[in-house]
Amino acid sequence: MERINLTAIPSRVEADYRDNSIALVSDIKRVHEISSDTILVENHLAVIVLNGTATLCVGENEISVQRGDVFVCKPSSILARSMLSIDLEIRGIVVSKEMVDGLVKEVNLSWILRTLTTSHDVVRVDEDELRRLSMYYDLLNAKLNAPSSPRKNSSVKALLLAFVNEFVEVLDKNWAELPPVHYSSTEHIFERYIQLLEDPRQPFVSVNEYAARLNVTSKYFSSVCKRLSGRTAGEILRDEIIKQAKLLLRDNSLGIKQIAARLNFANQSHFGTYFHRYVGMSPQQFRQSGFN
Repeated sequence: MERINLTAIPSRVEADYRDNSIALVSDIKRVHEISSDTILVENHLAVIVLNGTATLCVGENEISVQRGDVFVCKPSSILARSMLSIDLEIRGIVVSKEMVDGLVKEVNLSWILRTLTTSHDVVRVDEDELRRLSMYYDLLNAKLNAPSSPRKNSSVKALLLAFVNEFVEVLDKNWAELPPVHYSSTEHIFERYIQLLEDPRQPFVSVNEYAARLNVTSKYFSSVCKRLSGRTAGEILRDEIIKQAKLLLRDNSLGIKQIAARLNFANQSHFGTYFHRYVGMSPQQFRQSGFN
């Protein structure tokens, strides 16, 4: 499994532009040259489909996209391509977590909370919206590749904000038929917990530590999670650790010791015992089983 991030995009994948914050890719033939059919995406990714079709496995779910679809995935997503049509044409934007955090401050927070919890990975756009999103890509590409100037950074930020706001309008239209979302204080606690668990920069810690970060008692914290999800805070944490462990074990370039460290276990033995308790096999056995 290859890892795709802004600091280590394989050199053979030629981007229209890339630096440590953003990368633009439009030629899918270059992506075909990635040696592995399974890719760990470590940044935010948005792909606008202009032509053709593709079928991808995102984690354990299979999705299909065609012209007029915008596919979005969060960091630490594993993509497995099962079919890319020969006429597939895309506009792909890879953005760092830090840049997204900065953009979040400029847009409506309620929309951000909604996108963080929605099950929609693919958003359908009409022809006018597709044209505008593609136009923003072309403008970003032209500006990012232009010579340096005193106002270049502010222009790039303005274009990114325009793109994000255009996408927000698309989501608002798609969700127009859904009841409005009103977040209670308990829901804010729960959503923040999920954000912490899914943030690849944040190591897993104990339930007590998460409760402290959220300024609530451990007992109240677990009761909130149980009421909103049917699982305690500890069960949610366990499920997320096991999910991430399974995804990382698919990457044969990572040793078990490295995975244990990434998941914040004290040592490889502790990780192995924990994994075996909930999966019924050792990490190595799971890796050799073909990821069933």
